[in-house]
Order: sequence, then C-alpha cells, then structure tokens
Amino acid sequence: MATSATAFVVRRAKPTDADALLFIWQETAGMLAKGDSRFRLTSDAAAQWKSELLRALQGEDIAVYVAESTVELDHILGYVVGTVLANAPTFAPERYGFVSDLAVDSHSKAGGIGRGLFDALKIWFHERGVAHIEARVPTRHPIAQAFWRALGATELYEQMWLKLD
Repeated sequence: MATSATAFVVRRAKPTDADALLFIWQETAGMLAKGDSRFRLTSDAAAQWKSELLRALQGEDIAVYVAESTVELDHILGYVVGTVLANAPTFAPERYGFVSDLAVDSHSKAGGIGRGLFDALKIWFHERGVAHIEARVPTRHPIAQAFWRALGATELYEQMWLKLD
C-alpha cells in the first residue's frame, strides 16, 4: 500500500523488522516514562517486547504493519499492532478491534505515517468483520490524543490508576 506522497509504503511486518521496531518502541516507551513516572519499564522490557512481537507475527487474530521509507532502503518509520478481541459477554458486537501500539520514529520527516498505518490496519479489521476499534491512549501524551481525535475517536472509558500502599 503506497502513500500519495510516496515517502513511505505500508506493508505487513516481517520477523526481520523486529530490531527496527524495537528501536521505535524503546524511543516511544522512553518518552512515555519521562512524561509520566507511572510508566516504569522492567529491566528486561526490550527483550520481552521483542519476544512478544515475534510471537504476534505468527498470530491469526493479530496484525503488525510497518511504514517503510521509499527514500532510505530498509528504514522503518513506524509500526502499528492490532488484534481482534472478544467483547464482554453482555455487550455487542461479540468482537472488536484493539490497537495496542501505534508508534512513529520521532526523527522521521515524512508526514501521514500514523494515518497510513492505521488505514492498513482498518482494512485488516474490516476483512475480519470488525465494526469498531478501541485503543489505549496515554492521558499525558497530547500528540497521541490529538491523532486519535483527528481520526474521529472519542473517549469510551476513563481508566484510573491507584498505587496501593
């Protein structure tokens, strides 16, 4: 799936993309941790994340897409991870799409990467009969909040955090 600006192309992720995705994930996780002390990473977070990514690439109800530069060969600019989940038994529809990760390399100069990634994932969700999606977006991440609102997303839950003594 090429974009109109042709600065990048969106495609399904491959295991060989894992290190590039890990780099972007680490950058994003670090920014979250700096912005909110409640985001704390374990000492082996990177290894765990990469292991989960490689497992996800094998799943049927999970999709990982990457935006790859058309200018710099083999340069990954961002990624998105989506999965199909079962809804609570009392709610319809029975399944919904969940976007667990959407991250873009902060050094990228190409515009529209996040939307291009989401558009590819949206097609994947439609092919699976998914009618709506949910995404966890950090409250203290105004760029992510603005991105989802620009797509037309609205708040569904207010997830609360409480540290127990």
